[in-house]
Amino acid sequence: MRILDTLRQDVSQALRVVRRSPGLAAATIAFLAVGIGANTTIFTIVDALLLRPLPVAEPERVVAVFTSDYSGPLYGASSYADYLAFREGTSALAGLAAHGPTPLALSADGSVERVLSELATDNYFDVVGLRPPLGRGFAAGEDRPGAVARVAVVGHALWQRRFGADPAILGRRLTLNGQQFEVVGVAPPGFSGMTRGLAVDLWLPIGAKTLLQPASNDLAARGSRSWFLLGRLRPGARLAEAQAQLDAVAAGLVRSDPEQWRDLNGDSRRVTVLPEESVRVHPALRPAVLGFTALLQCVVATVLLIACANLANLLLARATTRRREMGVRVALGAGRARLVQQLLTESVLMALAGGAAGFVLAWWGTGLLAGLRPPLPVPVALDLQPDGRILAFTTVLSLLTGLLFGLAPALTAARSNVVGALKDDSGTSASGHRSSRLRSVLVVAQVAASVLLLVGSGLFLRSLREARALDPGFDTHGVALLSVDLELAGYDEERGHDAYARILERARLIPGVASVTLARDVPLGLGGSRRRTWIEGYAERAGEDMEVGFNAVGPDYFATLRVPVLRGRAFSQGDARGGPAVAVVNEAFARRYWPGLEPLGRRLRLSGEDGPPAEVVGVARDGKYFRLGEDPQPFVFVPLSQDYSGAATVLARASGDAGRVLETLRRDLSAVDPHLPVFDAKLMEQHLAFALLPARLAAWVLGVFGAVALLLATLGLYAVISYSVAQRRREVGIRMALGAGRHHVLAMVVGQGMRLAAIGMALGVTGAAVLMRLVRSLLYGISPGDPATFAGVVLLLGGGALLACTVPAIRATRVDPAVALRYE
Repeated sequence: MRILDTLRQDVSQALRVVRRSPGLAAATIAFLAVGIGANTTIFTIVDALLLRPLPVAEPERVVAVFTSDYSGPLYGASSYADYLAFREGTSALAGLAAHGPTPLALSADGSVERVLSELATDNYFDVVGLRPPLGRGFAAGEDRPGAVARVAVVGHALWQRRFGADPAILGRRLTLNGQQFEVVGVAPPGFSGMTRGLAVDLWLPIGAKTLLQPASNDLAARGSRSWFLLGRLRPGARLAEAQAQLDAVAAGLVRSDPEQWRDLNGDSRRVTVLPEESVRVHPALRPAVLGFTALLQCVVATVLLIACANLANLLLARATTRRREMGVRVALGAGRARLVQQLLTESVLMALAGGAAGFVLAWWGTGLLAGLRPPLPVPVALDLQPDGRILAFTTVLSLLTGLLFGLAPALTAARSNVVGALKDDSGTSASGHRSSRLRSVLVVAQVAASVLLLVGSGLFLRSLREARALDPGFDTHGVALLSVDLELAGYDEERGHDAYARILERARLIPGVASVTLARDVPLGLGGSRRRTWIEGYAERAGEDMEVGFNAVGPDYFATLRVPVLRGRAFSQGDARGGPAVAVVNEAFARRYWPGLEPLGRRLRLSGEDGPPAEVVGVARDGKYFRLGEDPQPFVFVPLSQDYSGAATVLARASGDAGRVLETLRRDLSAVDPHLPVFDAKLMEQHLAFALLPARLAAWVLGVFGAVALLLATLGLYAVISYSVAQRRREVGIRMALGAGRHHVLAMVVGQGMRLAAIGMALGVTGAAVLMRLVRSLLYGISPGDPATFAGVVLLLGGGALLACTVPAIRATRVDPAVALRYE
């Protein structure tokens, strides 16, 4: 009870002190709200991506199984045949399920919607450990290829959005890719599949693959690796046990099928079993996600540290004015530990108030982020709603922040000399000098940290400008994009070629369309394709990766995107199905595989092609195909008529308003087939926004917090110089009485502040020169040591520091010597 009474007294006293200084309290809470709110927002993103378990029962027993890719990476998908072998060859797993995302066309109520489904084995919901709250999951045997049950489990979000949360959904027939399926269950709320970030709309048995996509061999060929594997350990089983058993299965597969179970180096493929906590983000993406989120967390942590340094400076100055109060308390018997406790209570109380305001800001900020829809061809779902974990983080961070910025002022105030304090001798005590030195150190630290943030901000802003100016190898302006998926509408190859011809014919009739074409992939998109390539006259080196980027495109592709064909010709209507196979390569391909030779007339073959090799008929200018920052790399174009794809994008170059052309194109394609899934309609500028998303996000975050850091550092320097001028008023009066001119006083005060700023900038520039090398891979067109950026930051921060020093310096020159000499 005594402890509670003491705490109650401290809180009551702290509230009285806060009420006496509402301005200081408001500034403290505002600074902390920004710093803590920013940290809470970023931590919410980190928690949603990496820390929150996947939506499964007993996640500590859940594992993922990966098969290494042909070109070497460990975390590849597996074939259905491999899945069957793994399932039978391990006793450490209570269950092993296969699943894979597949886009489908959902036809209902006279409209067609492209939805993301997941095809899964019949034990999928058992392995996940979830039961549909309405209906059921899959029954045993419903997934068998050739005898698959036409059943579906609908996602909770789709059930609400498309079917109005109708409880009579069970038994309803859905038309998916022209095939009928019966709804047998509704997935639990919040469950959107096992791939974090993807919003799965419904689940179908894996055997439905042959119904939905008859041409697919994903269930038959061991080399068709399309499925992700999810397992659940038996009670008492260990991860190492499952790994050892699957390694034994893999060794047997290498012996029985060496062609499919060896990589390009001739080494045996590897099986990797990872726990749930390591696959919340795909392990191949995990390092990049960790790096980027760590960068963001460091940025906002630096802002909070700058705010803490600023508040510590304010409280140090305030502690000097409260020296008499502290002296009286000590004289009346208060221990120094008791004083520290009281002062820390004041700091923590304000920090908790700032944390509460920061939590509200984070709630608002994450709501804005959740409402953003990045330019992606797949639906995205990420739960960014702050919960009890986030509230606990904010509370702990607030307490630590209160201790961080309040401890030094509290210790300084508690160490005050009692006699000097009672005399109010604030200008000559040792503690006053220590306080002054500590304030100077804090200002230097603020300036150094601000330089780090401003340099990062400047580099990313310049990088974004350079990225926008990068030449992607094609004309990005005035191009409308619209994707179609004929497979989802049940088209076979014969009907698909006819549909593509009608789509192009219809698009050419739209007013304002200068040229139109088709492409399997759009440059700088989320996907992109690579194929192993045989090249005439080139001797493959041992272990060389012969997978080359490629695209299947329609006639007028190079004209529509204005990609120069430097030698030979582009594709024409004559390059038809059944005609001589042809290809166009880029400059990098010709340089690498046929250096110094004539590429025209030479031959190549892409894996999966039948018939004779393709003859190179043209050489196109190099471009950017997968990333804006990539170096020139070999690339092959083939006619879409000779390398059919059921999904393609219509690219229409407009002679006028591309937006109007896009709307007309989307409307007119329904005349080709009202059941045709049409999706991802956008302009090329919007499409390229995805390629610039990391640079834009980094530039925006660093730009905002760099500006906040600049403001805080300037205010901190101003506060220190202002307080120093107030403390040295008598000294200034004596100097002026002895003949010092106003310009001498001005130079003395400004010099004092600029020395602190110069030390901080020197430390900050040195640290930035080292740390910015860590983000080299995120920068476009500039080096991490860009001298223009560093010089600009020094000038900007130096100008802010000069302004912060000049205002109190001018005030010092107006001191009346007679008044100053009577002071104290």
